[in-house]
Amino acid sequence: MKKPVTILTGFLGAGKTTFLNHLLEQNKDTRYAIIENEFGERGIDNELVIRPNESIVELNNGCLCCSINDNLYEILNELHERKDQFDELIIEATGVADPRGLAEPFIAHPLIKKHFPISAIICLIDSELVESQLEETEEAINQITFSDVLLINKTDLVSDDYVLHLESRLSQMNPLARLVKGFKSAYPQIDFIKESENLESIFQTKDKVNSINETLSFPVQKPHHHHHHKHTEEVNSETFIFNRPFDFDKLYHYLFVYLTFQSKGLYRMKGLVWLNGKDEEYVIQSVGKRFDIQEKSKWTATRQKQSTIVFIGKQLQRQGLEKLLKQCLASDYQNQKAS
Repeated sequence: MKKPVTILTGFLGAGKTTFLNHLLEQNKDTRYAIIENEFGERGIDNELVIRPNESIVELNNGCLCCSINDNLYEILNELHERKDQFDELIIEATGVADPRGLAEPFIAHPLIKKHFPISAIICLIDSELVESQLEETEEAINQITFSDVLLINKTDLVSDDYVLHLESRLSQMNPLARLVKGFKSAYPQIDFIKESENLESIFQTKDKVNSINETLSFPVQKPHHHHHHKHTEEVNSETFIFNRPFDFDKLYHYLFVYLTFQSKGLYRMKGLVWLNGKDEEYVIQSVGKRFDIQEKSKWTATRQKQSTIVFIGKQLQRQGLEKLLKQCLASDYQNQKAS
């Protein structure tokens, strides 16, 4: 019984989680197993997925490519045992992952390839920021060149002429990929049924794994090899957890100033926050210098109120970020609590 696999890749802030929510909403009759890959000590993307009843596995430690493969074999063994509980598998890669390492088991391992065929590797591309990302990061280049569907996202934020420019540049970078475009409320239809005929040619590379022997049955064993990637060494994440609420005005003001004037090297900021005087949990996130805060859902009686904010970038200064966030905490919370 084959379980088609869709891999979502794309640089930080490209809109992978939003697109995943769209897929789940558009395919309510399909039972999905979802693997979330988070970069950082604590993941929050799984809490942003709008269908909490889905099976979500979170991978969030170690070197991105290698730790994904190490854990992924174990997860696929478990999912194979539970294959009657889902129809398709979706893997949302972290924004700084090289998709070659993630797709390797599905391309190189004969048994995994048979039972978990890849139907599509979709790269979401931030139309506003992609050109600067291509200049600064090897990861963005790898994600685009090793995908077979390129979804130019957020086209409502740029001109039609600029979209045409991007289409031309992306076609030169990856002539094998199919180009589609859209934005949050107008995503294109993508056919996930047919397996891509171009995937194996896209993934042909000198470091392709040849040491995996034919395996007759699950569980499969991870291959005895290791590869090092220097491209993620400069990228780090800083996670902050607060058990006091934030003052909305202070949080908005300080983060706006930081993102506008001081955020060089920051790729992404994302958080689930507790705001003073509000009954709802809020999602905050940034892409480039854009900052957004939106209501998520009401706090439940069984859930502890706290805030988790994650910064991902190069050479982040933890002390400075912590000081900034502490300035945004509600100063009158203790008085309210005492009364």
